[in-house]
Amino acid sequence: MADLVAESIDALSEEQRGLARLIYEDAFAAELRVPFGELALPGVADQTFVALDGKRPVGIAALRLLSSVQWSFLRYFAIDAERRSRGLGRSFWQFLQPALRAQRWPAHIVFEVEDPGEAGVSGAEQAIRERRIKFWTACGAQLLSARGYVLPDYTASGLTEPMLLMSATPADAEPPQGDGLRQLVLGIYTDRYGMAADDPLVSRALAAIAP
Repeated sequence: MADLVAESIDALSEEQRGLARLIYEDAFAAELRVPFGELALPGVADQTFVALDGKRPVGIAALRLLSSVQWSFLRYFAIDAERRSRGLGRSFWQFLQPALRAQRWPAHIVFEVEDPGEAGVSGAEQAIRERRIKFWTACGAQLLSARGYVLPDYTASGLTEPMLLMSATPADAEPPQGDGLRQLVLGIYTDRYGMAADDPLVSRALAAIAP
């Protein structure tokens, strides 16, 4: 992995973008994916980076700017299935943060993870979810106290799902709590998902955060 870099997707060739699309579609179920074309056209509010080992795409990370709170929201993060469990994910994460700074995006990053304690989850699925949280913790992220957070039906699949939130912040910054956490959660719903601040789902999530 000596040649690993994080490159903006708009700088890649058509062949490289095609390989990045395969990584994305393999990693996320159809009901969780937005059209890949949405990720391949970064703009003011969106950035997508691809991990390149030499010239071959081996990972993808898509982010959206939460402009109201000046945070970066990690929408998708995936590594090529054939290259997982080799430390590549953590290396990509380390390359990703300087890439964000180069784009003058916020260094504070927030993202969703599935809850291992969700009712009805099988033992095998629970272990997968716990392993993901362990990975992000090893990358320096922390779980946030937002137990009322629910993923909205952003792909029109008819499904909503309770999720956990994690954040990665600079070493000298504390994870948000209280009013700061409520503002962040509100920013996710309004800036990331385009929801109204008074939507019942949003109101319930905000009310569940301790002062």
